[in-house]
Amino acid sequence: MASVTDKTRSFFLILLIFFLITIGFFIFDYFQVLNAEDYLPFLKRSPSFVNQDLLSPTELEKLEMEKARERLISDKEELDRLRTELDSAKNSLATDKERLEELKEGIQKKEKEMADKAKRESARSEKVKVLANKVANMPPESARDMLLNWPDYDIIEVFEQMDKDAEEEGRPTITTYLLTLFPAERRSVISNKWLDASAKNVPGYGKTLDDEDGEPSD
Repeated sequence: MASVTDKTRSFFLILLIFFLITIGFFIFDYFQVLNAEDYLPFLKRSPSFVNQDLLSPTELEKLEMEKARERLISDKEELDRLRTELDSAKNSLATDKERLEELKEGIQKKEKEMADKAKRESARSEKVKVLANKVANMPPESARDMLLNWPDYDIIEVFEQMDKDAEEEGRPTITTYLLTLFPAERRSVISNKWLDASAKNVPGYGKTLDDEDGEPSD
């Protein structure tokens, strides 16, 4: 019985010694006299896990966000510039279109004026031909009395048509004879104007012939 007690004492003594050694070991580690992790690897502490706030951007993300914002600003400025250029081009095209419309209207107006002028000249030419034939077939004194009331240039144009008709028909013209029947002063004025090559450029030339009231009556 005594021997068992001795063994028990020895066992507890060994446990006490081991306990004191362990306590001393950790005390030395605590005061950094030695590093327990070097002797007992299972005591090595793993790095603590930092729970990153996913909602808070990192410096790199902040930098990327800033660059993206700068690109957006640059793109917006480029779009504004293109929009301004497009508006300018649109206004220029509108102005050019307006000018073309004005030119088109001007050309159409000019064409209409020329067509109207050609129509009037054709109608006048026909009227002059009819009057020339009528004067040629009237008694000379009656023709003279009618012609005295006409403007000089109308008389000249009718006489020219009478000369042309007489030449085409191969007969003598009576315009020279008719002219001798006019008073001397009037005959001189008509003769001088007839010789003037620019007579038809005088304002009011042929005014009476264009007026229906100016036609001679039978």
